[in-house]
Amino acid sequence: MRWLTRTFVAVAVLAVIGLSAVAGGMYWHRVDTIASRAAGETLIKQAGKQVGSIFGYDYQTVERSLDEQYAGLTPEYRREFEDKANREIIPQAKQRKIVSQTSVVGTGIIAAHRDSAQVVVYMNRTITDQSRTPVYDSSSIQVDYTRSGDKWLISYITPL
Repeated sequence: MRWLTRTFVAVAVLAVIGLSAVAGGMYWHRVDTIASRAAGETLIKQAGKQVGSIFGYDYQTVERSLDEQYAGLTPEYRREFEDKANREIIPQAKQRKIVSQTSVVGTGIIAAHRDSAQVVVYMNRTITDQSRTPVYDSSSIQVDYTRSGDKWLISYITPL
């Protein structure tokens, strides 16, 4: 009779532990899903605004326009982007008197997690230089985000 009681207690303890593990896993999955959805909703709007501001500039104010955008980049990507802007974007914009106007036509979530996400942005650009002949460009880019505290920062931009 004692062995029956011990077996019953052991099975009950194992059942409680097993159910606790399942419940904990389900709870964590729910928390992660809610955080991922919230990230997606936030970044759909944010990506459109940021990308439009980064790729839209006027040769007369390109330095100031890009300076305002650096705060939205991770420190690592900021160094890389700032270097490219100083070597290529700003000199070409000033030399050719480029005005780049962007229109974001769509955004979508590729993947969203609690601390990182990838967003695709579809945009149209009209680029005019000193020749005054506009060039129309449609493109899609992938924007990688990393969460830093309460902010979502761009960690990389990749043309698709």
